[in-house]
Amino acid sequence: MKAYTVEYRITGNEVRSISFLAKNKIDAYDKAVYELIPEKEGEMPYSAWVSSVTYQNGNCRRFNTFEGNPY
Repeated sequence: MKAYTVEYRITGNEVRSISFLAKNKIDAYDKAVYELIPEKEGEMPYSAWVSSVTYQNGNCRRFNTFEGNPY
């Protein structure tokens, strides 16, 4: 498993993030949007996108994702 970071908005312009282990980008997005963010914030995010992954060797890769292209 790799550590994925998902950035999201609840309301307004503030971008928040959450990092956790997942199998792939789609799994990371689904886990964040439907489980972790509602648990942390108490509500569903307005928008969310997978922003990066960190591999076991420490290398980090930023994705070319944004609100309209979540993964």
